[in-house]
Amino acid sequence: MSKSVRFRTLTKELNRLKKQFLPKINPIGSYSDRQLALTLAYRVLAHAEIETYLEDRVWEVVINAKTSWDRTSKPCRTLISLVAFSGQMMDMPPDTLTPAKPSKAIPPERIKLNKKMDSAINCFKRVIDQNHGVKEANLLALLLPVGIDSDDLDSALLATMNAFGEQRGVVAHSSAISYKTIQPPDPATELSRVQQIITGLLLVDELISNLKR
Repeated sequence: MSKSVRFRTLTKELNRLKKQFLPKINPIGSYSDRQLALTLAYRVLAHAEIETYLEDRVWEVVINAKTSWDRTSKPCRTLISLVAFSGQMMDMPPDTLTPAKPSKAIPPERIKLNKKMDSAINCFKRVIDQNHGVKEANLLALLLPVGIDSDDLDSALLATMNAFGEQRGVVAHSSAISYKTIQPPDPATELSRVQQIITGLLLVDELISNLKR
């Protein structure tokens, strides 16, 4: 299975984080407070790398689709999906292009396809800019509008991403005392979960690459 340049960068950065933050796996699960703190830092930073990867890849597809449209005026799955999931009203054609009153002039965004495309792309850019997570809702908001079919999304990956996002939130939005008392992190578990996510994202990466062909 081919890997995009951005996916290779992601795996490289995650390997760097593993070396810098995760201790050597202890068979009996005994770790110092410092090692546990670094493990939590790994969780948050790995989450950030995965989140940024997804945002970069979907925007890459959008730019590719827009460039192709500007050059050929031929629609593609990504542009159709962007419009379909943009939340824009699907206006009926106007009765006339020359209304009697100048104040009733038809705005270009209602009748010009290029304007509708631009509006859909701008809506999606705001979705990316406001994205702060990797849970299922975040993934659907990023992947469906660029043309990924919902049937191609693995339910196991979505469940893993939900758990990962929730665990990252525990660290980011709680005091150290509370989450270390409830469930101390396990370096082996943290590493295994990120590896599962990377395996699942490789398929997503290929689906995204296919949209650019």
